[in-house]
Amino acid sequence: MAAAAGVVLLVTGCAGGGGVKVEAATVAKEIDAAAIAAGFTKDSSIDAVGPKLKECKVDWVVDDPGRSADPKKSFADTFAGLVEAGWTEGKSDQKGDVDVRVVTKGDWEVRGAADLGKGIKAVVFAGTNTSSECVELLIADLGNGKKH
Repeated sequence: MAAAAGVVLLVTGCAGGGGVKVEAATVAKEIDAAAIAAGFTKDSSIDAVGPKLKECKVDWVVDDPGRSADPKKSFADTFAGLVEAGWTEGKSDQKGDVDVRVVTKGDWEVRGAADLGKGIKAVVFAGTNTSSECVELLIADLGNGKKH
C-alpha cells in the first residue's frame, strides 16, 4: 500500500523553480525532523528509492501511524514543521479520511498522504525533485517498473 501511495504521489504533479538549490539529503533530513517532532517514527524497512534516483526522490513512510496519540494532528504538525523549515505551502485536498498536502522548496515538492480511517492506517511523505533531469529519470523508472 505504501509503495503504491508513493507512485501516486510522484505522478500527481510537478512544481519547480524558486531559485533555491536543495539537495535530496536536505529534503530527507527536513522531512525526518518534522515528522519525528510531530510524533511519527519512520518505517526503515521500506525503501522504494533505488540508487539512480537518490538525488531525485525521497520517501518517508510512517511506521504504524495509528500508534501516534493523534495521527491527524501529527500529520498536520509535520507540515507545520516543514513550513517552519522554509517550505512553501501548496495545495491540499481532503476526501473522507484521506488528507493530501503539498509543500515546495526550490525544485522539490513534498506530498504527504494520510489515510487515517477505520482499519489499516497509512501515512507517506514523498519528496520529488521536479527538475527536468529528474523528471526524465522518474518517468523512465515508472516505465520499466524497476527499482533504480
